[in-house]
Amino acid sequence: MKGAAPPRASRWRRLGPLAALLGLAALAAVLTGFKPTLSPFGLQARGVELGAARSQLMVDNADSALADISAVTQYETELGTQQALAYALFLRSDAATAAIGSEIGLGNRSVSASGPFTLLLDRTNYGPTAPSLPETRTVDGAYRLLSDVDGDHPVLTLYAQAPSVKAAFAIVGAARRVLEQHIAQAAAGPRPPAAAAVLLRPLGPPTGGPVDPDARWQLMLLVFGAIVLAGVSLMWARRRRLAREHQTAAAIERLDRLADEPAGADEWPHTRRALPWVMAGFMAMLFLVPFDSINLPLHLPVNGTLDRPVLVAIVLFWLSTLAVVSGAARPRVKLGRVHFAALAFLAACLLSVALDGHALANLDEISLTVKKLALLVSYIVFFFVVASVLRPREVPRFAALMVGLGVVVALGTIVEYRYHYNVFYSLWGKVLPVTVPKELDTIDSIGRLTVYGPTLQPLELAAMLAMVLPFAILGSIDAATRRRRWLYTIAVGILLAGGVATARKTSLVVPAAVVLVLAAYRPREVLGSMAKLAVVLLAIVHFASPGALGSVISELEPGHINSALTTTDRTARYDAVTPDLLRHPLLGRGYESYDPQKYRILDNQYLDLMITVGAIGTALYLAIFASMLSAARPLIRGPGRRDPRRASLALAAFATVVAVAISSALFDVLSFPHVPYLLFFVAAMILVLRESSPAPEPARLRRARPVMAGPRQGLYEPLPVSPEPELAREPVPA
Repeated sequence: MKGAAPPRASRWRRLGPLAALLGLAALAAVLTGFKPTLSPFGLQARGVELGAARSQLMVDNADSALADISAVTQYETELGTQQALAYALFLRSDAATAAIGSEIGLGNRSVSASGPFTLLLDRTNYGPTAPSLPETRTVDGAYRLLSDVDGDHPVLTLYAQAPSVKAAFAIVGAARRVLEQHIAQAAAGPRPPAAAAVLLRPLGPPTGGPVDPDARWQLMLLVFGAIVLAGVSLMWARRRRLAREHQTAAAIERLDRLADEPAGADEWPHTRRALPWVMAGFMAMLFLVPFDSINLPLHLPVNGTLDRPVLVAIVLFWLSTLAVVSGAARPRVKLGRVHFAALAFLAACLLSVALDGHALANLDEISLTVKKLALLVSYIVFFFVVASVLRPREVPRFAALMVGLGVVVALGTIVEYRYHYNVFYSLWGKVLPVTVPKELDTIDSIGRLTVYGPTLQPLELAAMLAMVLPFAILGSIDAATRRRRWLYTIAVGILLAGGVATARKTSLVVPAAVVLVLAAYRPREVLGSMAKLAVVLLAIVHFASPGALGSVISELEPGHINSALTTTDRTARYDAVTPDLLRHPLLGRGYESYDPQKYRILDNQYLDLMITVGAIGTALYLAIFASMLSAARPLIRGPGRRDPRRASLALAAFATVVAVAISSALFDVLSFPHVPYLLFFVAAMILVLRESSPAPEPARLRRARPVMAGPRQGLYEPLPVSPEPELAREPVPA
């Protein structure tokens, strides 16, 4: 009996923290959905459930443009659109929001109003700097009115959010009546405007309903699961941290040095292996070809863009190599943390579509989801191939190739900015069916030139150049010769100039984050080098892209960053997506089913994932970045410094992953393939750097002679080969 006490105590020490964690998670989940009350004592449901309603009004006249829409001139359409825009702005005024609040029974409280979300025409990049006055009204944030205007048609759309469906319908109806009174008062004035004969024609009855009656329970389950998962992970990490760090350190300590290349090494570019050359060709296509605008006449179940058939051919060749080739030349398939994180995210995306596939089919959005899923599978398959093909000593050479290709793209971007000539679309359009974007070489609504390079979005172009930047910066610091140091320094300047030529804030925000990440690990070298070369880099950027740097910096000034319309237009849309977020908070409405052309452009990958794959899918997307960073960190710190070349390449890849994580908050990176392909290529480089270089094979057999086949003997027996003399090598300092 006495011997049973220690195991019982030990069991309590193990299970006690777990029981406390479960109790804490249950308490947090209950408080998420309910709030305690003292009178009467108990729990009261929180206002998680939400009602929504929508109504569309066409700005028309007495002659009714609906009778003969073909007879409506472009001038009349633009005039009606401007009138709809004026009415949307009126509904945001204090008088309108107060009248709506009074009509729906809020008393002296006003509804909260926002919008329109459409980019306005003929604007400067900064909103009016009127003095801020004290708020004289009480705004009830639970009752929201959101107005939007169709940019091509004179249609005003009213969205309403309220604690109940009835209140949401009441807001929409009150907004319409207030707007009709405003139009009638303007027409009855002493000097009626030219638009006095305007009529508001409803395009069908208002629609709406509850956002999700089960949202409270889903949020409670989400909070409970998140706390339990975080707590268990911390307890497990605490027990395994020391042992894991010791094992990882010992494994990295046994890695060879990249600079010690033995004789006879079969490594790119001095190799007879075909797959590394295939990878180099794909990288060249990634940087130099606008493949996302090239639709080949192929009958495929998905988009026939150039990268799909090329990737299919690469995968088939890779599979045949796995089946035929043996020895060191055979691709090494070894699953790691990044593989599992990517597959887990893919599984969450597939599950989100499976659970809501019926609704997506009814909304005619299933085809878009299938195309986006095929694109995601392409990224992951490409990562599997690259991670199995590359060798550690090939990583620095592919990094140099990336820098060189990035410089070519940056030079083409500079040419496009200065001479309004896109090299990539123009040259490839002569031999391939390239679809030139309509916005190419045009001025946007705030006066910026639309520069594409080989991509489909200036933000994508700026992010891609920023991803190459850390390899160029560390190359300029670690270069063995002065010539290579200056070449890398010039490359840094050209990459920065190419990014700035896009005239997007991303071109400075993401590179600044890259420099901070590099400086966090190597502060003296990075900051000292950047300080010494600041004048040279600024001169390159200024003369390569004159005027662009000042324009981007002005958008980032403290007084302008919050008033720049490129920022306010993006954040103004976020108010309208609350119902979408609460509709399916756990697994979303289906991966990439939120069509920006049908709903609204969010320019935020995380917010888009919260809507389409929910909190679980978004967490797994972040886990992909976390797995990449955790795989690179041991190479940078501690034993990884034994090989400075591995440590430097791992640090550059680490900064590249951070750049994509930041870019995901600035635009939907998964919809533009250049950035994800490059991200997964860099992730493969990280995993390869954690492996030892394969030993060189002996000299190739000259020929084989046939022999008689015995019971355990093959048909061919190799001729004896005399061993090659071992080359003398100088000792390598530790």
